[in-house]
Amino acid sequence: MTTAALPKRPPSGRSRCHAGALALATLVGAGAEAQPQPMPAAAMMTQARTQEVYLDVRLDGEPTGMLSRFRDSGDGRLYARGQELAALGLDIGRMGVAPDQEVLLDVLPGLRYRYTPALQEVDLSIAPALRTTYRVDARGMAPTPPATPGRGLLLNYEIYAQTRRESPLAAWSEQRYFDRRGVFSNTGTLHWNDQMNSYVRFDTNWTRSDPQTLRSLQLGDAISSSLTWSRAVRLGGLQWRRNFNLRPDLITFPIPALGGTAAVPTAVDVYINNVRRYTGNVPTGPFVLNDITGISGAGLANVITRDALGRDVSTAIPIYIDTRLLAADLSSYSVELGFLRRNYGMRSFDYERSPAASASGRYGLSDAWTVEGHAEAASGLANAGVGLLARLGTAGVANASLSGSTGRQHGAQVGLGYQYLDEHYSLDIQAQRQLGDHGDLASLGGAPGVRSNTRATFSLPLGQGNTASLSYIGLRYRGADTAHVASASYLMSLAGQVVLSLSAFKDFSQNQGVGGFANLSIALGNISAGMSVGRQNGETQLGASAVRPADYGGGWGWGTQAGQARSSRYGRAWGQYLGRYGEAIATVEQYSGETSASLNLAGAVALMQGTAMPARRIHDGFALVSTDGTPGIPVMHQNRVIGRTNAAGYLLVPELNAYQRNDIEIDTLSLPASASIPVSSRTVVPQARSGVLAHFPILQQAAAVLLLADEAGGPLPVGAHVLHEESDEVGVVGYDSMTFLSRLSDRNVVVVTYEGGRCSAAFEYVRPDDGSLPTVGPVTCRKETPE
Repeated sequence: MTTAALPKRPPSGRSRCHAGALALATLVGAGAEAQPQPMPAAAMMTQARTQEVYLDVRLDGEPTGMLSRFRDSGDGRLYARGQELAALGLDIGRMGVAPDQEVLLDVLPGLRYRYTPALQEVDLSIAPALRTTYRVDARGMAPTPPATPGRGLLLNYEIYAQTRRESPLAAWSEQRYFDRRGVFSNTGTLHWNDQMNSYVRFDTNWTRSDPQTLRSLQLGDAISSSLTWSRAVRLGGLQWRRNFNLRPDLITFPIPALGGTAAVPTAVDVYINNVRRYTGNVPTGPFVLNDITGISGAGLANVITRDALGRDVSTAIPIYIDTRLLAADLSSYSVELGFLRRNYGMRSFDYERSPAASASGRYGLSDAWTVEGHAEAASGLANAGVGLLARLGTAGVANASLSGSTGRQHGAQVGLGYQYLDEHYSLDIQAQRQLGDHGDLASLGGAPGVRSNTRATFSLPLGQGNTASLSYIGLRYRGADTAHVASASYLMSLAGQVVLSLSAFKDFSQNQGVGGFANLSIALGNISAGMSVGRQNGETQLGASAVRPADYGGGWGWGTQAGQARSSRYGRAWGQYLGRYGEAIATVEQYSGETSASLNLAGAVALMQGTAMPARRIHDGFALVSTDGTPGIPVMHQNRVIGRTNAAGYLLVPELNAYQRNDIEIDTLSLPASASIPVSSRTVVPQARSGVLAHFPILQQAAAVLLLADEAGGPLPVGAHVLHEESDEVGVVGYDSMTFLSRLSDRNVVVVTYEGGRCSAAFEYVRPDDGSLPTVGPVTCRKETPE
């Protein structure tokens, strides 16, 4: 046994104490990289009488299960190439070793080894700083396959009819076409009433998205981008934006990476606010746990590992997470150019004649700083502003914004705010003021701006589901007095599924602006009931309700509501039916002595693969399941039965998540006995607002159970070899002389070989129309005489 290492000074007592301990880091940041040092020329030379060896590698005495290539110099010293060391988890960049460079292990600082030629084994002892960091995705999510583009048409509809004469009938609809180039959509409502019998168009647009670049292009009607301190408008034209919805697995806000260094292979547990969020194993050396989520606001993360003696080592790390921030170097943007929309919902084509433009952007300067910008322009108006969000360590997040307008409306807008959240209390304070005649695109359309807006909320969780909160809102619109409203509420969880909510408010701008409410909610299985009482502006309000919604799988639901508001009494009752092909709701209501009834029908029809499929209303992605014409096959989504394929072998599965994995399965136990299926489950990834085909090929076999008998009518030997001459299919004689064959013809010959002889049998086969598995025979197998 040979030990090779550079001479080293014996460690001090303090160093020896720390050598076997497990050193945990707090938040893993970007450390200073060690400058690679060039290897001495002698270390790169291959010595005489060397030989190539493949050794079983151990790291700090622990087996790795890896076999690596080394070069034995003949005197017990080992050489290795950089790529071999990198495969073992060494940071060759810090060592100054190139991947294709061969280096003598003895000259590498921080590395010792014990080479045992008799066992063909080498045990490496490596300083933690020379190890490659072991990174773990704490969410454990499987990579999402690329979205599959489908092609088809979709009609969503909702029809509302009532007995009131002034508005007896209305029908909303969406016509949607989708393919690999994008999605075209048109929405609108057809009215039949005393004032109009016409169709009003809402939105018409075409959208194309690229999940690789996270960009979306939309032509037609759109809603402009906005920030918390700006306003959105409707326009017709072009919108180009970064769309994080194309990557639902992407976490856009900063999440601390928790890590440390393990002295030995160990289990790691991470607790955040005393709730375990991750458990797993890490090898010896530095490690980083990424994407540990589960809280918003301040928290305490505890990373628990074990040292070389098996003792638990816990490190507490304060953290603060705010989903409004952008992670470092991450950006989002949106640009719109077009014509402002007017009288939306009343007129189909009412646009401004002059064009307008809008743009918004956000960028994560670091995990603690996010900058924002917004600009607008139209005929006679320009508006621009900047904003900032800053995380104050673990003390919360402050935000500020400043914008100004010029042209027909000249003024400024300033905003300040602060937010802090943790498990003990939360505080949110926001204030915004307009100076001068500040204007934006929304004000050009007649929507007055808010001159001042101040709000403050303080919430105090009291445990056991109880929460107390206080809030204040100060609001003033242009040309109106300021409203000052303060409120207090208390949410109390009583025994079982009973919740009591108490609230009171005071409007300081009105003499009688005082009110209070009490609401009692009770959950009784699938039925939820509630009672409320309140008093506002000197008048009493009473109410009671009970609701039983229809199950997701389909069925009946109902609801009833009654009460008194001011001097008027009201009552309402409805019945609901939710089926595979849509939803129907019938309602009867009475208000101030007047009774009316209404009927609401909603659903969809999808056209794909040349077949029209009715379904519930489809908001996003869906799948069309095909079983090659086999009817009655149960289809499951996320282990839940959705329905059975129709007579043509199709079933539509609604409500799939776009750009995410959706697991769809079929129940093979319901297949005919003669059917063969190569795959029973598929993972589909639809595009947004599009359909995708989930094809399950089903092969109908010419199969049967063949009963064989010898010439005396007795069974053939179990295990005898059966050869079907027409297809070369091979079978085996089982108990009771039964053999299963799946590739039969109209006329068949089988040859049976067994110990001591062979025989042959001929028979005819007719495939059953119902797909069942027939039994043929008994068929006599006549013994063949050797020639």
